[in-house]
Amino acid sequence: MHNDMLNWPTTPPRAATSDEHARRGASARSTVPTPVQRWLADYCERSTIASCGVVVGLAAGTGADKIEVLVEWPVAGDQNQPLIGSATAAFKRGQPLVIVPPIALPDAHFERIVALPLKTADQTRGAVAIGLRTTDAALIQGFLADLQRAGDDLCSLLGGTSTVNSIAATQLLQWQATLLTRNRLQDSALELVNELAATLSFDRVSLGVIDNSRNRIVALSYNAEFKSSQELLRSLGAAMDEAVDQGCTLVHPARPGDKPLIVLAHAALAVRSGTAVCSIPLIKDGKPVGALTFERAGGNTPLQSEVVLCEHLASLIAPIVELKQRADRPMRARVAEALVAAWHRVRHGEDARPRMVAIGIFVALLVLTLLPLPYRISAPAHIEGAEQRVLAAPMDGFLRQAHVRPGDVVKAGDVLIELVDQDLQLEMRKWQGELSQHENTFIAAMARNDRALFSVSQAKAAEARAQLELIRGQLSRMQVLAPIDGMVIKGDLTQALGAPVRRGEELMVLAPRGQYRLIIDVDEQDVTEIVANAHGQVALSALPGDNLDFKVERVIPVATSKDGRNVFEIEATPLAVSDTLRPGMQGVAKIRAGSQPLAWTLSHRLTDWLRLKVWSWWG
Repeated sequence: MHNDMLNWPTTPPRAATSDEHARRGASARSTVPTPVQRWLADYCERSTIASCGVVVGLAAGTGADKIEVLVEWPVAGDQNQPLIGSATAAFKRGQPLVIVPPIALPDAHFERIVALPLKTADQTRGAVAIGLRTTDAALIQGFLADLQRAGDDLCSLLGGTSTVNSIAATQLLQWQATLLTRNRLQDSALELVNELAATLSFDRVSLGVIDNSRNRIVALSYNAEFKSSQELLRSLGAAMDEAVDQGCTLVHPARPGDKPLIVLAHAALAVRSGTAVCSIPLIKDGKPVGALTFERAGGNTPLQSEVVLCEHLASLIAPIVELKQRADRPMRARVAEALVAAWHRVRHGEDARPRMVAIGIFVALLVLTLLPLPYRISAPAHIEGAEQRVLAAPMDGFLRQAHVRPGDVVKAGDVLIELVDQDLQLEMRKWQGELSQHENTFIAAMARNDRALFSVSQAKAAEARAQLELIRGQLSRMQVLAPIDGMVIKGDLTQALGAPVRRGEELMVLAPRGQYRLIIDVDEQDVTEIVANAHGQVALSALPGDNLDFKVERVIPVATSKDGRNVFEIEATPLAVSDTLRPGMQGVAKIRAGSQPLAWTLSHRLTDWLRLKVWSWWG
């Protein structure tokens, strides 16, 4: 690059006549492609030190030395003569120039001119010259360096190819299709940012959506799980909010001469990550719906062509992001939004039919609220046998055999359980031997007429007989018999054979078949509404399709605590018994308790709670 300041000749170039300006303007308007005009305007308008600019190139259909003005910004006129001369000089020399314009030039509003030749691999296609409102050498050199990076796009436009209109258009459509591949916004957004980072060589790309007036990060490139990076998410969200609040694209570090914008959050993110940051808001119908943030390591600011491409992408995907965000919301939020929108239409009189529908719905709700409806009390319930027999261990011992298991049907007198009786058998033989001995002594004393020995032997024989009777009784109880016809509902002893049992220990529970009762656990807040002989229905978990009718027999006037609440047990009798019922089945019972308005049914619990709280505070 040519770094010396070149002085413009002391004699200014010949001013063009009005006819020449008219011909040049007409030629530019008729031959310059619109993308070249747009490029120069966009590039100069985003800078605070650029005052005017021109683009020159080879005239179509002429020799290689014929140069003409292609674009003048902001307007064509004599004041652009130094720019045209500088661009022509850069074109001929084939190197960038920084030129000091003549001081005596009328209407001069720039202090320096930077000129850059636009080259491709095979030839120089033109040159661009921009007037700057500064004499700061560092600022000028930075502006020229940025112009060199952005000049490739302008060179492509002069060569007849438009990145945005041809090659980039295909890429934009491909990115838009990527966002449409998945149903959920988070999944499709992750694929999009990954593809953007890979294609545009960014180190990180983030997508955020507006949630409660702030940007919420929904996708981070190459990072499916980013919940742990809370500090990074806050920094990215702040940068996105900064771009959305100002409604424009923000780039940090800024290019030389860029318009001053608020980039505090971008600067903080750049310091934290060591990257250059660019944020582009997503706008739909004039309202922000989110933002895209691009980061590149090393502080390399994105090129103007990349920023323009990403801005095109943002305008294309904004409606899709907004649509997917609305689709991902919970059903209740979508219903509430639809109701609010309908109410606004009715309120502003946009349509008479919704107003009539709203009035009809209001009247229907009013009638349902005030019209008495059947009131039923719901409570958990379970089935029990109408009569339950507990079989307990008759004495201390060990299990020898269990003949039945829960669910088996038994008849009265069937042997259910056997205990080990070897010790009792030995004890019985012992007392039998002692009884025989005492009887022999009794007979011998009788023969000798020994009254004392006779009395003692007789007493000891009686004691032995009593012990024998006791042992025989205990042996008869070593087999536990069924007291009634019924079903075993509790007590599986088949896995405990040989285990010790203690006298009185529960072994099994029997219940008669076909005779059941229903136990309903009613909350203490509702028990006052229930009276004897009330009817209701119960739906069991095992038989959800069969609702059984029942009648309340009695309310047990003792509260018990279950699951952290006080309940009263209601005993009821099923009016119809089926073979599918089993003791222990659970379900939900509904007891009829008269009629009450719907408003009372929906609000009485809250009203009772408020009354109790008010009384406890100020009663």
